[in-house]
Amino acid sequence: MKLKSKITRRLLLVGIISILLTALSASFAFWYFYTDNVKNELRRYADTAAEVCAPDYSADKLKAFTNSNKRITLISEDGTVIYDSQADPDKITENHNDRPEVIEARKSGHGQASRDSATLGKTAYYSAVLLDNNNVLRVSEQTDGIFSAFMRMTPIFVFIALYVFAVCLAFSAEATKSIIKPIENMASNADDPVYEELIPFSNIIREQREKINSHIEKLRREKEKIDVLIANMSEGFVLVDMDKNVLMKNDSAISLLNANNVSNVNIVNFSRNENFLGAVDRALNGTHTEIELPLGEKVLQVLASPVFYDKTQNGVICIIMDITERKKAENIRREFTANVSHELKTPLTSISGYAEMIETGIAKPEDVKGFAHKISREAGRLVALIGDILKLSRLDESEIEKNETVNLAQTARECAEDLQIKAENNNVSLEISADDAYVKGDGNLLYELVYNLCDNAIRYNKPGGKVNITVSGKNGTVLKVADTGIGIPPEHQDRIFERFYRVDKSRSKETGGTGLGLAIVKYIAQQHGASVSLKSQEGKGTEITVTFNPAE
Repeated sequence: MKLKSKITRRLLLVGIISILLTALSASFAFWYFYTDNVKNELRRYADTAAEVCAPDYSADKLKAFTNSNKRITLISEDGTVIYDSQADPDKITENHNDRPEVIEARKSGHGQASRDSATLGKTAYYSAVLLDNNNVLRVSEQTDGIFSAFMRMTPIFVFIALYVFAVCLAFSAEATKSIIKPIENMASNADDPVYEELIPFSNIIREQREKINSHIEKLRREKEKIDVLIANMSEGFVLVDMDKNVLMKNDSAISLLNANNVSNVNIVNFSRNENFLGAVDRALNGTHTEIELPLGEKVLQVLASPVFYDKTQNGVICIIMDITERKKAENIRREFTANVSHELKTPLTSISGYAEMIETGIAKPEDVKGFAHKISREAGRLVALIGDILKLSRLDESEIEKNETVNLAQTARECAEDLQIKAENNNVSLEISADDAYVKGDGNLLYELVYNLCDNAIRYNKPGGKVNITVSGKNGTVLKVADTGIGIPPEHQDRIFERFYRVDKSRSKETGGTGLGLAIVKYIAQQHGASVSLKSQEGKGTEITVTFNPAE
């Protein structure tokens, strides 16, 4: 390619880019000032309408003030439409209190909003004012959307672009000639010693420049690799020199330490945490340091290591890791182990005690049957507890297959049928209202979820109480299990889904509860992408709601 053509094309490319950027910038600037003017005009119009129609703001006054280009709507305090200049208020059933402009007007006195219509290519602007009687007067106007306005202006932009392009073409040709002319003169005067001297010199410069550029590019690529690796580390990274200046840091370190994001800063100004600074100081003295750093709700692990080059320490590298979840998991494991030991020990102690009394003959013959019944009951509790523990263990360790489409309504009916006898034995009635609702997941686990909720509702109910099971699939699948039982005190409601947590341990022992049912419910719900919520009032009952995402 000739240099002349290349320069001409580059100049034309710059001209074209300039034209496009100018056109786009002008369009958006025009659109911004235009929409701002529309909003201000609507607000003035709304204020004027409010003043003119005061104090009773009657429909007749609003009709007299109505402009054909603008739509006036009068909204009552409860959100219903009292008057609308372009529609019959009786046919408007939507509650307007959820409109952004109405919400803002009720908060601050004035509210504005805009909404786009992709199908009509229009934008509707709204301005609302809060009246003295707590009603809201809203004025709206529709204008062309930015795309429509831009399309109407396209012919003008094209004409201007062609004109500017022609000017750029002429200018590029002339500029190219002036740039190329000295080079062309050198080519035509090859016998001139001046130019002969410059040729080898320019060759040497070119070779040196290529070598330098090659080295610079290589160094740049290596630096970029290092920068990308450090920047994308989930762990925090801080590099400090011997003068305690921060040479390098990543966003993770700033976020984890809540540090100052300032360049060329001393480590003391980077972070004020004394424990972190102490670890850095010990590393600067040549000692590798590991500390756990509590920071608010987080627990961090800081590794500070001295950096040596040619047997001389040059600085310190700090790695910061968030171990909050690991610490929580350790605490949960410790608590779980303690709870399991306690829960297993209790029925085993009872079984051992009763069995020993029978074995040693301490128990009277007439008491043996009662003791055997208690041993059987405690053994049943032990079997149920071990079963729930194994179930949780399998859930923790295995991957749940969620490729089955389950009708949750059918599952709820099956659970109600299976628990009918237990409900009758507890003098509790089961009522179910279930519409077909489908969930992607594991059918057995979903059955377990519904069964545990219903079983709990029966177990902790009152004689003559009710359990209502509801399944709905209108806006995502929702399962509700409500009872009229003993309820849960407010101070316990945040913890009932924890493993082995029980509100009334004596009642749980009486009813045979293991303290793991709701923990299993929550785990299964989480594995299916569902949320669990609780409403309960002590002495009046409890309602647990499980909300699933719609089936794909």
